Amino acid sequence: MANSNSRRTLIPGVYAPLPTFFDDNQEVDYETYKAHLLNLTSKGMVPVCAGSLGEAIHLSYEERTSLIRFIRATMDEAGLNDTPIVAGVGGLSTRETIQLAQAAAEAGADAGMVILPAYYAASLNTDPEQVIQYYIDICAGSPIPLLLYNFPANAGGQDMSSDVIGTIIKKAPNLCGVKLTCGGSIGKLVRLNAVLSEDPMINSSRKFPFLLLDGLIADLTPWVQCGGHGTVSGIPNFAPRASMRLWHLLNLESPTPEELQEATRIQAILSRADASAVPGGIRAMKYALNKIHGYGIAPRKPLLPLNETEGEKFMEVLKEMLQVENEFMEG
Repeated sequence: MANSNSRRTLIPGVYAPLPTFFDDNQEVDYETYKAHLLNLTSKGMVPVCAGSLGEAIHLSYEERTSLIRFIRATMDEAGLNDTPIVAGVGGLSTRETIQLAQAAAEAGADAGMVILPAYYAASLNTDPEQVIQYYIDICAGSPIPLLLYNFPANAGGQDMSSDVIGTIIKKAPNLCGVKLTCGGSIGKLVRLNAVLSEDPMINSSRKFPFLLLDGLIADLTPWVQCGGHGTVSGIPNFAPRASMRLWHLLNLESPTPEELQEATRIQAILSRADASAVPGGIRAMKYALNKIHGYGIAPRKPLLPLNETEGEKFMEVLKEMLQVENEFMEG
């Protein structure tokens, strides 16, 4: 297992949830994965593997760990030794999640991300203490820090309240942050920031800064203005330069009027694209990346690629964003 002292600390920024590409035989396509990984990480993004967009549910235990090892080796070879890896490690039980976190740590992940188990969502929803205890237990059993991932659409409708999340933060010292992909996320951000402000020990007792991450780049400007620390969004997969430019502009101490105007323009364009990309999910993402870069179009079955009619409608929605991305390529 990697030495805990050698693990990289997560910092504010843009986190890219990578899709897992497959060849014609439905095997992991590492060549394409490498090209896409380096395209994003060379621009300053942190890779997130085996998450919702990475089709974690379609990957075997061995494939998950192999991806982590491949990412670490690829980035080290490219001189990106300081870039951390976040790996999806959510399982269907406390026991499985801890096992996945342990395996991810051994493979080279620096942090894990955990969505709530969906299969028994109805039972978990009857008593929030079960959810709180789940995160306490997995954080205690994980050798790497964990991020709590609140995404009701992929968790059987389970939507953790800010009170529940705040309780977990206080009781799970190995929790390093949260990612919110849910309705009312800005309000939750404000309330969770208040929890951190009212109890300075939450940060001072940890070896790492606690991060509050947005799941939708559509909200990035208000997110940063309300004290958020970055985004884990699918949109940077399509527009890495525009996404990083927006992040840079939002973190300027004294932006000029022109820079403020540029940030407003980029944010509006990325927001419009995000509104369509989220419901499109992995099928839409792979269709677009196939058209943009020639990457494999197929998700893992039973999911099937978008048909041409659906796909071209999605590309039309992305047209404005891709034009902006091309502006930065030309610049």
